[in-house]
Amino acid sequence: MKAAPFSYVRPESLEDALGVLAEHGDECRPLAGGQSLIPLLVMRLAQPAVLLDLGRLTTLRGLDGPRIGAMTTNSDLERRPDAIPPVIAAALPHIGHFQIRNRGTVGGALAHCDPAGEWPALALALDARMRLRSTRGERIVGAAEFIVGPLTTALAADELLIDVELPHWAQSAPFGFEEVARRPGDFALAGAICVAAPEGRRLVLFGGGEVPVLLGDPGSRFAVSGDLHAGRGYRRRLAEGLLKRAWEAAA
Repeated sequence: MKAAPFSYVRPESLEDALGVLAEHGDECRPLAGGQSLIPLLVMRLAQPAVLLDLGRLTTLRGLDGPRIGAMTTNSDLERRPDAIPPVIAAALPHIGHFQIRNRGTVGGALAHCDPAGEWPALALALDARMRLRSTRGERIVGAAEFIVGPLTTALAADELLIDVELPHWAQSAPFGFEEVARRPGDFALAGAICVAAPEGRRLVLFGGGEVPVLLGDPGSRFAVSGDLHAGRGYRRRLAEGLLKRAWEAAA
């Protein structure tokens, strides 16, 4: 299949990009790394009138202390393991194949918000804060508020995700990361992340339902769904084991 016709805009500045979003709203889709959006365009599951290419917005790329720019690629982070929290370093190899990580961006993964994606789960486990901007102004949204539903976030139609701010304790926090996929590079059948925050361990299950969920401990009740890749019973037993292992590792 081929994508439906669209207008292509490649702004040179963040201000220009926000202006395009303000003008076109829901008819515009930002393009970051394209690893999720391009397949949706080809299958015509997404048919925007305007495609906004963010590739030239270099100010949104890189690390600045606890902040990760939205246009930072996964491979950018892989090259700097000492500069990122160890739980992120452990998760990065599970994000598709290297070719995917070389193009896929942190902001793109968070804005896409795939239930089996590692970045929404990492943001929730680390209690990250997202900085969103539009021509109307700027706001900060916590991960729990940012993740609204499957493939749905708190981003308004005229907003861009600028960067992700991690808490100061993330860099030295003990952690556990567990994930099972059918093949290397596949989406997770289920995954668990546990991070030892100052107030206690933060345990997140992802890949088992519509959104990643923050649990109190491995014994907490949670819902899972079945599909053609894994039945509900198998996925529940898998999740229970992964949650326990991640919890113990973070101790």
